[in-house]
Amino acid sequence: MQKVKVGIAKCSSVEESLRKAAELAGGLNFIKNDERVLIKPNANTADEHPGSTSPEFLRNSIRLLKEKTNKIVVGEKSMASLNTISVLKETGMYDAAINEGVDVVSFDDYGWKKIARKDLTAWPFGFSVPKILDEIDHYVHLCIAKTHWTATFTMALKGAIGLTRNEDRMQLPHGMHNNDKLFGAMIAEANLARKPDLILMDATKCFVTDGPNIGTLKKPGIVIATKDIIANDIVGLALLKSLGTIPKIQNKSVWQQPQIKKAVELNLGVKGPQEIELRFHNVEIEDDIEKFVLEN
Repeated sequence: MQKVKVGIAKCSSVEESLRKAAELAGGLNFIKNDERVLIKPNANTADEHPGSTSPEFLRNSIRLLKEKTNKIVVGEKSMASLNTISVLKETGMYDAAINEGVDVVSFDDYGWKKIARKDLTAWPFGFSVPKILDEIDHYVHLCIAKTHWTATFTMALKGAIGLTRNEDRMQLPHGMHNNDKLFGAMIAEANLARKPDLILMDATKCFVTDGPNIGTLKKPGIVIATKDIIANDIVGLALLKSLGTIPKIQNKSVWQQPQIKKAVELNLGVKGPQEIELRFHNVEIEDDIEKFVLEN
């Protein structure tokens, strides 16, 4: 059985950590010259990193991908009450991208494509995603390892919510008690529209309580890279447990989180720890992360 590689690196700079993590995850040779790549950062709000993707992380991700192709576009959809381009400008991401010579778009400026499938059991009205997903060759998701006040955690799987329209997000059970299973199912099912081809997760700084925009801050200094969306979140959860986090995560196997269980059921990625190959570089808490990944 060929295992999914997950690169977990800590170097002296974000640039070096990104490069090393991507290398450990198998490299970027799957991207061919002149193929079009969409980079989606985390810009739901204009909160300071790790509330949002840092301009440094975006800049260095662009530079890494430009070694393979010059056809790169940065796209995102902020929360309903905010203007996406304004958010990207306020965070510094807009200038970081423009200065690297890539286009920046709001998904609101694209037409929407309705996703209606029989396996969307948690979305009674379906949802829509931007048509740009049909125009690209590769989708690269930049996420952050952190807790979330109502979704428990937000990493690569929950990033798919950032592809949906305002009207769709109104279906989410934000703030409702005892809705972890429903929320987890909606998050997992949102990835049926299109999974990322590469995930680059910023764990240089993490919120280990509250989140996604405020909380107890830890600074593990790590970058994680993989091509498998479930493996990414499994390692991210293991990292949070290694740092010490909220009871909903700390006291439960990473494989028993509702988002993960539903994603496995939908065949979105790996199904168990035996399918993951952890590849570390200079990570002090390597043993703890591996221990939590392996738990059932």
